[in-house]
This record gives sequence, C-alpha cells and structure tokens, in this order.
Amino acid sequence: MLFSTATGYALQTLAVLPEDGSYYLARSMAKQLQLPGPYLAKILQNLVQAGILESVRGPKGGFRLARPAQAVTVGEVVEALEGPCSLQGCVMGFSNCGPENPCPMHSAWSQVKAQMGASMTQATIQDLRRLNTRSKPLLRRGEDGTK
Repeated sequence: MLFSTATGYALQTLAVLPEDGSYYLARSMAKQLQLPGPYLAKILQNLVQAGILESVRGPKGGFRLARPAQAVTVGEVVEALEGPCSLQGCVMGFSNCGPENPCPMHSAWSQVKAQMGASMTQATIQDLRRLNTRSKPLLRRGEDGTK
C-alpha cells in the first residue's frame, strides 16, 4: 500500500460519514466499519486539526464534516495524515536520487507521482462515496445502540 493504514481508515470513514449535520461518535464509526476505535479517534482528531472535520465534546458530541464532501479532496486527507511530502523521495529508497543522479526508476516514478498528485487534487470525498459499494452509511445516534 502506498499510504499508511491511517490514511486508508480515514478515507473509508469519510466515504460513509453522512452530511446531515449530525455528529457521529468515533467508537460508533469504528464499530460499524470494523476499525480499531482508539486508533480511529486519533485519526479523526488529525482531520479536525486539518479543518476537514469538526468535533464537539460531550453527550451530543462527535465528529462531522467541516465542509461538503465535494469540497474535500483526497489529496487534503492524504496531506493531513501523511504530510505535505508524501509522494516525494525515491521509490527505491535511494537518498541521493534526483534529476542529476537518477535511479533506474526515477523517470517513470516522476511521471507516476505527477499523475497521482493531479488525481488526488481532483478526486473528492463525494467521488469516493459514489465508488463505495461495500459500506452502508453510518447509523445515527440511537440507531446504532448509543445515546
């Protein structure tokens, strides 16, 4: 996998998080998506810090999208969790690889990175929702056994 498990979990969660204005508990989302709860909660906090999600503490608290799904790109999510240089560096791991001293994969990888970067800035969470046929939308509080 090119990106971390955390990024995969974040994209899975955002793809099913409704835009109904309700707040959803991290533990409920984790249970419904069969993801580790404490780890997902930490991931969601990173998305709050990046301005992708909003959170509220307390009995009626939880997480929700800070903006419409069509306004959040996959690239933003990747950058929030992987950092701004996630596609940088040599695919073969050579520290001295660069335009002046290319590794055997340098040219091909440079093209792939450019195409991936462009795709991630165009693809949105709304696009992921259209592709997501595996998971159902998250249940609202009370429907999932929580108060």
